[in-house]
Amino acid sequence: MTTRYRSSIVRVTLPALLVAAASGASAAPRWIRLSWTGPTDTTMTVSWTDDAAGAGQVEHRPVGGAATFAAAAGTATGSRDLGATYVAELVGLDAGMEYEYRVQSGGRWSEWFAFRTAPPRRSCDPVRFVGVGDNRGRDLPLLGYVKSLQWDDIARAIAAQQPLFTLDTGDFVYDGAETGQWAQEFPQTEPLSRVAPFFLIQGNHDDGPGEGPGANYNKLFAYPADNPDGVEDYWAFVAGNVLVAGLSTYSFDMDRQIDWLRGVLEAHSGEVDWRVVIFHTPVWSSGAHRSNEDDRPRSARLVPLLDEFGVDLVLNGHDHNYERFHPSRGGYGGVPHVWTPLPHDRGTRGVAHGVTYIVTGGGGAFANPLFSPSLPHSAAGANRLNFVVADVAGGTMRLTAIDCGQQLTSLTGADCSSVIEVVTLEKETTVCGGGGDGDADADAGDDAGDDADAVGPDDSGTPDESDDVPPDVADDDGVDALDARGDAHGATPGAGSGCGCRTSGGGRLLWAPLLLLFPFVRRSLRGRGAPSMMVKAGR
Repeated sequence: MTTRYRSSIVRVTLPALLVAAASGASAAPRWIRLSWTGPTDTTMTVSWTDDAAGAGQVEHRPVGGAATFAAAAGTATGSRDLGATYVAELVGLDAGMEYEYRVQSGGRWSEWFAFRTAPPRRSCDPVRFVGVGDNRGRDLPLLGYVKSLQWDDIARAIAAQQPLFTLDTGDFVYDGAETGQWAQEFPQTEPLSRVAPFFLIQGNHDDGPGEGPGANYNKLFAYPADNPDGVEDYWAFVAGNVLVAGLSTYSFDMDRQIDWLRGVLEAHSGEVDWRVVIFHTPVWSSGAHRSNEDDRPRSARLVPLLDEFGVDLVLNGHDHNYERFHPSRGGYGGVPHVWTPLPHDRGTRGVAHGVTYIVTGGGGAFANPLFSPSLPHSAAGANRLNFVVADVAGGTMRLTAIDCGQQLTSLTGADCSSVIEVVTLEKETTVCGGGGDGDADADAGDDAGDDADAVGPDDSGTPDESDDVPPDVADDDGVDALDARGDAHGATPGAGSGCGCRTSGGGRLLWAPLLLLFPFVRRSLRGRGAPSMMVKAGR
């Protein structure tokens, strides 16, 4: 069933916000962030920040319905920058419904906002989610922390897609131990996090100080903690027909997390069709960090598990680019690496024989302009700011990679109006009956039936692909972006033509000299007008 927000839009100009800040309005509830700590179809967890701990509440109602109140407890973070974190869980909600809500702490109420609950579990109702990562700023000499220059625009572009939830593959800040950095990035994220659950997994820049309850990440976010360590660092949830699991490659023991993931996959083996796993450090990457950096993902153990349980999609970050790989199996743990392109539409549609790995590290951190997708099983890549919209409907998952611009020419912000590529994964059968277009005839020009080259990793756990020969796929470098209209929720994932998907050049670059100029150029260019801030409000 198609669902749209029916909330009105209130425009608040930048001068008005500055006046409000000067009058002390900053003490009001702020940085509202949604998540799930219980069932996704009947609950919603609401967190926010205020200056001091105390008792708060959330008023919520179905659109046009009677209001209900839920109590919230505020806990001091021990930091002036981060104040106190308030958390309330809304229960007894109806599946697939839109709700309006507002929060209160310190005697002050927020504006009204809206969210949707997930469809019933095991249903094949449409679900849209977004994958993004590496939206951090940078700590620079003399300047200190400079917040991400494009993340605010990208977050608003994601919110405009009306996802049911967003998955962030990590590197939200540059130094997770520095409270002031979180305080700068949260205002940029709030237009997204207050209207859809925002699930961040820790990257190498997000941890600290320490692990677990003492870390800023754990003080700020409320995520499921039903794992052996009892922490929010790694988690899982089910939304409709989709299982999502997040792993932390930079906190807590990865082998322990892999054992936990096995239990999660086993527990939901017959309940869902789509299995999505996210973590920061890529298993496969042509980018600057390369594949399986420092064995952080523990790929020799993890990849066979993903293969065994038929995980469909792995979302990674760490490298600041977009890269998709042909569905593959093995490549680590002594298992030969076999990849098989999707059989239709030049390798962009069909039943996947293996895991589809995507690196989406284009959320605003400085991108590598010389990136080139060079691994033999790379299917597409671009050195662009980007995020990925996933539309799931029964036995079909459509992945639309959104192009938010080339960073070096995007000093005034990100323009997320183009599409890098569209890829459609299909199921031959589903747990709710029916399936995708698994029996469609292959295009005459496709050679996807050719055997893929197989190769095993070396003893160190690093893949050895020096002798790999990629399978023959007709015109793989010229995949056209498909029309992104007609999605399940009525919002268009992107517009415009796709880029060539492969870029010339390669190697690494030091960015600090250029970055020194970016904040001031952008402020100067934006200062020519008075931009308006969009606030989604209730009736």
